[in-house]
Amino acid sequence: MSEPWSCVLFDVDGTIVDSAPQVTRAFQLSLEESGLPVPELDRLRRYVGPPLWHSFADLGYEGEQVTRLVTSYRRIYDDMFLDPLPFPGLVELLDALHAQGLPLATATSKQQYMAAAQIEHLGLSSTFDVIAGATAGPGSTKATVIADALAQLDALGANVSRPVLVGDSIWDVEGAHTAGIDVIGVSWGYGEEKELASCVAIAQSVEELATLLGVTNTTLS
Repeated sequence: MSEPWSCVLFDVDGTIVDSAPQVTRAFQLSLEESGLPVPELDRLRRYVGPPLWHSFADLGYEGEQVTRLVTSYRRIYDDMFLDPLPFPGLVELLDALHAQGLPLATATSKQQYMAAAQIEHLGLSSTFDVIAGATAGPGSTKATVIADALAQLDALGANVSRPVLVGDSIWDVEGAHTAGIDVIGVSWGYGEEKELASCVAIAQSVEELATLLGVTNTTLS
């Protein structure tokens, strides 16, 4: 980590915004709507961030039932996805990174149109150079989103020689490793510390993340 990062990719749910209340509620309602049992809240929190296809399969469903549940979840979540608030200090950090000229992109398992709308809602559209998110099908993974983000940054002329992903879960770690890039873990999200063990660093606070990313002379609150 002696050399500076050339660009930074950010996960959204659990890294920039605290979306657990909305995501778990959408899982609850989509399962109830299909007359299926609803797990305890602690279990549903595991599914803040992973692709929906994995999450419903992990709950024991398969085939067309997963497709119906994903469709139901997306319809329900579409009414609440702008509600999550950013974690304290994240907006200021992103503004500081942008002011220092560091290329920024999202790399989220949230659908791309939702990611774009959420970033705009937070007033960060001019801060991010690229908004990369998932496509609708099950073939969209964190690694494919990362590859898409880097390709778009490269097309804009950004230096993508030393990228890093900032994320909070095993999905970010595995996706970054599959894509061949480093990952910095953050402790305020929804993953467990052991899931972040192979990160190049773990930030325990936004201030620590700012230091890791080379931010200087800014106030985070």
